[in-house]
Amino acid sequence: MVRQQRVEGANRREVKDCEDLLALAQGVLPLATLGIHYRSKFRHLIAFSNAAFYAGRLSVPARHPDTEVRRARPIEVIRADTLYQGQCNSGEADRIVGLLRETWLNDSPASRPTIGIVTFNLKQADLILERIETFAEGDESFRAACEQELQRTQEGEDMRFFVKNLENVQGDERDWIIFSTTFGRDPRGVFRRNFGVLGQQGGERRLNVAVTRAREKVVLVTSMPVAEVSSFTTGGGRRPAHFPRDFLQAYLDYAHKLQDGDLAGAETSLRTLGGSGATTLVRHAASKRCFAVEVAESLRRDGHHPVAGADVDAFALDLALVDSRTGLFGLGIECDPPRHELLTAARARELWRPRVLQRSVPRLHRVWSRAWYHDHDAEERRLLDAAASLKT
Repeated sequence: MVRQQRVEGANRREVKDCEDLLALAQGVLPLATLGIHYRSKFRHLIAFSNAAFYAGRLSVPARHPDTEVRRARPIEVIRADTLYQGQCNSGEADRIVGLLRETWLNDSPASRPTIGIVTFNLKQADLILERIETFAEGDESFRAACEQELQRTQEGEDMRFFVKNLENVQGDERDWIIFSTTFGRDPRGVFRRNFGVLGQQGGERRLNVAVTRAREKVVLVTSMPVAEVSSFTTGGGRRPAHFPRDFLQAYLDYAHKLQDGDLAGAETSLRTLGGSGATTLVRHAASKRCFAVEVAESLRRDGHHPVAGADVDAFALDLALVDSRTGLFGLGIECDPPRHELLTAARARELWRPRVLQRSVPRLHRVWSRAWYHDHDAEERRLLDAAASLKT
């Protein structure tokens, strides 16, 4: 009985002292990691977390040409570069209110993106709410739009506008997530690397949750001097990311490169994290690489411009063709069936995968290597007919 009481007492202390339920569960439940990510319209919204926290294991069905990514800017950075004082950043709050006004009043209620605002501390969230209320008092159109967004639903689901601090966004998702990174230089020009919960043990997990809440777009309103956040991206060495501020600096660096349209530089940033999400990797077999090169050359001879795939997840494509009418991928090309642990069952490979991919690539065409080498003319004609269908 005494021993049982001691065990129960130890368990009570463990629960009481545990920082969150996830940390507590890790000690008693088997570990299972996320394998597929459906939320993000653009791969770039999840690519950082895939590289930093999932070792590139996430399969993401979204596919877009580089030109569309640069046009849409799924991650946008607004440099406020305003002062951090009294645990708040007044300039960032004002920029966010201006962004809300521009977004809400330029679109009809039905076409507005659902929006959530995430701040890096509670005081900044309170300040932004206060500024929104103050602005609404003097602008009737803004007030009406704000009231509409505070009652927003989407297919019966609560999608109302919110302002929350970093610790309270678990489970939320919106079309747009707007961040106020809050911290910056103080009135004396000093930048202190004191990031509240982000700087504490486990802060990188909170960052991971926050930056994966957006379905269409992340907007970073920031005053942080990225080079001074940590030494991870600016140091001469290639040490692994360890401290929470390392991950924060890496995300800011990645976001700035996407904002500038430097997609190759953004991929390089991800490779420093040690994962393979969104990085350019060799395919699983030299024979398939050669086969895909031959297929691509056949398309070029016929006047097409195939884009070579670089991903290795369950939704990877060997080649894709852009539909000139939309600027998006219109045809995905597989050189033999895809190989991935999620696709060992024929149902997953032949039914589930094409259906999910249709969200971003309307049609798929498979080229069979056996037919390509044994009945080349007929197999090539099938390919070129499929490619020609984009022009009709």
